[in-house]
Amino acid sequence: MEKILVVSSNRNASETLLDFFRSSFKCTPKIVESAYQAKTILDSDAMTELVMINSPLLDELGIEFAEYVTESTPANCILMIKADMAEKLGERAEKAGIIIVGKPFSKTVLYQIVRTVDVAVSRSAELYLRNVQLEEKINEIQTIDKAKFMLMEYKGMTESEAHAYIEQYAMNKRKKKSIAALAVIDKLSEQYL
Repeated sequence: MEKILVVSSNRNASETLLDFFRSSFKCTPKIVESAYQAKTILDSDAMTELVMINSPLLDELGIEFAEYVTESTPANCILMIKADMAEKLGERAEKAGIIIVGKPFSKTVLYQIVRTVDVAVSRSAELYLRNVQLEEKINEIQTIDKAKFMLMEYKGMTESEAHAYIEQYAMNKRKKKSIAALAVIDKLSEQYL
């Protein structure tokens, strides 16, 4: 995890968190003091992976901003708040997908929470990439099937002949089958539609 935003109005806490991330995760987070400043950064950088909020902030308690983070960005959110408030806000935070850490806490607890979020982010990214690859494969298959159907309909070919035609066309043009299928679709559309 590299794109981290720390939102803390307390300078000592900000420095402690900066040192924590540098030593434990070999990254340097951006640090701001208010929800307003953080929103400006999040609006300009959609790739932020984690927002760490040390409550209270200059302009609000922090829960409202945490809800904004989980509802409006792809970033995960950890809200550090006094233990008694953590209990009161627990259900609200859980519904919004916010991870709450009651203060005070140990460095070990914080490390375990951030590491868990890091693992979840990595896993989500892998699943997202696999999903994108599968969607591309499905689109390629649909394009090839459409080209085969059009060849069968307009040129009177059988399915195996249409398949062989697309493969041969792709080899001759040195293109992927899906690109060749698009070219066949375009040609047939111009000619028959």
